[in-house]
Amino acid sequence: MSRHLLVTNDFPPKVGGIQNYLFELWGKLSPDSFVVLTSSHQGDVEFDRSLGFEVIRRKGPFLPTPRMLREIRSQIQLTGATSVMLDPIFPLGLLGPFIGVPFGLVLHGAEAVVPAKLPLLGSVLRYAARRSKLMVCSGSYPERCARELVGAGLSGVRPAFVQINPGVDRGRFRPALPGEAAEVRREFGLSTGPAVLFVSRLVPRKGADILIQALSRLSGLNVQLWIAGTGRDEKRLRKLASRKGVNVIFLGRVDDESLARIHRSADVFAMLCRDRWFGLEQEGFGIVFVEAAASGVPTLVGRSGGSSDALLDRETGFLIGSPRDDVAVARTIESLLVDESLRSAMGKRARRWAMESLDYSLLSGRLKDSIDDAFSDNVQASIRVVKVAESSSRVKWRNWWIALRRR
Repeated sequence: MSRHLLVTNDFPPKVGGIQNYLFELWGKLSPDSFVVLTSSHQGDVEFDRSLGFEVIRRKGPFLPTPRMLREIRSQIQLTGATSVMLDPIFPLGLLGPFIGVPFGLVLHGAEAVVPAKLPLLGSVLRYAARRSKLMVCSGSYPERCARELVGAGLSGVRPAFVQINPGVDRGRFRPALPGEAAEVRREFGLSTGPAVLFVSRLVPRKGADILIQALSRLSGLNVQLWIAGTGRDEKRLRKLASRKGVNVIFLGRVDDESLARIHRSADVFAMLCRDRWFGLEQEGFGIVFVEAAASGVPTLVGRSGGSSDALLDRETGFLIGSPRDDVAVARTIESLLVDESLRSAMGKRARRWAMESLDYSLLSGRLKDSIDDAFSDNVQASIRVVKVAESSSRVKWRNWWIALRRR
């Protein structure tokens, strides 16, 4: 069996959507088919001990330096890896052409957009992308970014593109049992009336401000907004809620188990993500939307980047084409809150869709097939290439490094 090396800064116990995405996808592969090379993090010794696959930790952060290149090459030799997956494409992906074995890249979206616009850095990024064998894209927006980066004018072999959306833990995120929602609401001091849930970092692009403005138009419904998350926008949001007279509960940072319970206790989930900086900052996917779907809760999704991948519009929720339009948002929320049959039907459809399309076992199988197809011709050749390529890679690396420092 061939073996590959996954190199990333983002792996549990470090917390985040990308970390969970990589862990769930790779964690369901055959443990003999890969090794993870990642940066150290608090609690990693105990965490790694519980895993069924090999994880190698080094002091981070991992950056595209000669030292990191030597570390990757060393681990290729020690682990017998015949290919490497680099996450994300920027900055670690810049090392791809110099490691000496076939490589693939993982894209989540925005990390490649701004660097690709810069003259020298864009050229180096494109150089790496065009020489990769596989580009794993966590949604339609990252795939569009990947295809634009590679460009249409490339002659010869192109990398394979595969879209693998984030999945969801369908055991942890599930619909509420009878009486469970009321119990959770009592425990967290939440209202027994209509409730809308928002989960995200509190930054302007996520649209909590528009949600507050929209709910101020529904004063007759006595809706309570639950905001789970922290961030630099919290002070402004608190002032806005007070000024608009909206009943908002700021839950702060919520642990994973409590968050799942709160998800299934809400009536509606809403995050009105929007583009910023003329489209340079967009939503990559929006894992919180599918967590709500798996919990049987209909969603309001702001159109931005790849967010439309996270629902079936008008079946599992509503895609808000103009996420700054608080009037349209208010109207949509009202339609769900006053029509229990619509809300229930959408919630059931959302749960079914999440189970059928977003199960990590299925998504991990797609990853396995993509890696096998991309690297199947290189198993024997790669063992020799890593040694032969070192001298020529040193020349390419030195020339690239000198050019970068001169800028």
